[in-house]
Amino acid sequence: MKSVDTKPEILVRLCLFSLGFRYRKNELNLAGKPDIVLPKYRTAIFVNGCF
Repeated sequence: MKSVDTKPEILVRLCLFSLGFRYRKNELNLAGKPDIVLPKYRTAIFVNGCF
């Protein structure tokens, strides 16, 4: 898959994990294929950068 695990995405994931958030990455079954999904909060995060 193209543009997975880019540096900005990894930084966001590290910050979320250090704050205690649990997430799923690169959910292909959701609309738009979000980079990070927080299922508990029903939130999708799209990280733009490093094309």
